[in-house]
Amino acid sequence: MKRPQPADELAIMELFARYYRALDTGDTEGYLDLYTADGEVVEESEARGIEVCKGREEIRKLVLKFHDRADFPGHQHRYSNLIFNDLGGGKWEVLSYAMSTHFHLGEPPVVTWCGHVRDVVAQEDGVWKFASKEIMPWAGKVLDGFRKR
Repeated sequence: MKRPQPADELAIMELFARYYRALDTGDTEGYLDLYTADGEVVEESEARGIEVCKGREEIRKLVLKFHDRADFPGHQHRYSNLIFNDLGGGKWEVLSYAMSTHFHLGEPPVVTWCGHVRDVVAQEDGVWKFASKEIMPWAGKVLDGFRKR
């Protein structure tokens, strides 16, 4: 199983950490800087169905749906179980689990979402960035292995 070079793997893991930090602290510009100029996001949600955003300005509209919500502060996103797949040409597919909690002082945190993410990362000007991101709930096709039994 091929893996990124250690320095690249660490840089990709930092990219993920910066992504979730920017998302959860309302840093819209920092969030957008983590995508390639032609980056793409596909998000599936129960409320909105599937949204496809291409380019930073469309991605801005998507993230502002969260950053502009009065109930969004207090969310924390977590990721784990990264699997790296070499796509060739200097691109890597990174599969991960993701979840979101919401916290208010004096109350226990609540898990608000669980899902999985398929990212494609590539270097732009020598910096690792997201070329594409698919955000999906922990349901549907990912669980097909259970349906085959």
